[in-house]
Amino acid sequence: MERIGRIAFYAGLIVSVAAGFVNVGPMAVTGLMVLGIIVGLLNVTGSEVQRFLTGTVALLLAGFVLSATDALGATATTVLAHFVAFVAGAALLVALREVYAVTKAK
Repeated sequence: MERIGRIAFYAGLIVSVAAGFVNVGPMAVTGLMVLGIIVGLLNVTGSEVQRFLTGTVALLLAGFVLSATDALGATATTVLAHFVAFVAGAALLVALREVYAVTKAK
């Protein structure tokens, strides 16, 4: 399972970078979110949740600000936007799993 999670991470990274150079279409965003969910399910364990979600929030905010200002240029902005979609899928799953664990414990 760890190998599948690692492959999903690298696939998401490669597709995100490729999207900056090639028009991949809207289905790529859906695919990136699915890969992100797989990564969140297989790669993020209990002890890593807080660090992962903190890093994700920082990445999402940076992606939003840099996309709005167009400071990076078109290619880098597109790569960042697709990578944010990838990470958002993982963050969604990890956050939901953590909320469930917290509410279940009480």
